[in-house]
Amino acid sequence: MQEPSVPTHQSPPPTTSFRDWMEQLRQRSGNVPQWPWLLRTVLMAEFQRQRALGFSYASDVFKRRDDEDPEEARSPEKKRVRTLFSNCLKQSQGVLTVDSDEYLLLGWEWPNQGRESMRRADLVALNASGGLVVFECKLESNSDDPVTALLEGLDYLACLTSPSNFSKIIDGYARWVAEPNRNLPARFRDVVPRVGSQHEVIVLAPAGYFEKFTRSRRGDGWQLLADLAPSEADVISMRFARSEFDRVSACWAVSSSASS
Repeated sequence: MQEPSVPTHQSPPPTTSFRDWMEQLRQRSGNVPQWPWLLRTVLMAEFQRQRALGFSYASDVFKRRDDEDPEEARSPEKKRVRTLFSNCLKQSQGVLTVDSDEYLLLGWEWPNQGRESMRRADLVALNASGGLVVFECKLESNSDDPVTALLEGLDYLACLTSPSNFSKIIDGYARWVAEPNRNLPARFRDVVPRVGSQHEVIVLAPAGYFEKFTRSRRGDGWQLLADLAPSEADVISMRFARSEFDRVSACWAVSSSASS
């Protein structure tokens, strides 16, 4: 009879995450709040942990939406998102520009978890490095504050970039770009989804949405989080952008967040 194997335990790291974060906070200077940096750091760490858990959708993830009519949407928010997607396809070869940053829109309402039909990423794109981008879209009437909206986008992005789902996206993208009439902008012709690229969550909403939560204690402090400039070393980028969903361009909700 074969003896059962004894599980091996990995040695713990030299320090806890809490000490790492504490030491990094001590190195920061200036008369600025510490919590936005810490929150972003904790969210990035949790994103990596959740992605590694292997959430996977039961069927195809890359949903081709090019020919679908925005007027068939059942809610104002879905209609605005689909109209934006349609306008970008017709007017800018599928590119949505946020200030100077360009995003190639791939589709809307992409599923990502088990058989959950209601957990769908509002708008999905590629950035110039091949990173996957989830736009979490809100209208002014939405009760979710910007940080809550960011968490929803992170939920979708963590699942979409899991190994199983991301391989489906790579396959779906290859079929999509190979379609006979596909005319990609020159700057995106050599771009493919890359798991090692910096992925992004962008909360996309009208100016009125951000103004509402700037006045409200419920959304107090979201601008401080948005004001943190993303670093190229970050595994993900978390930003907030203003759009009325009727143009193929938008702008960052806090101007300094557009700089790297």
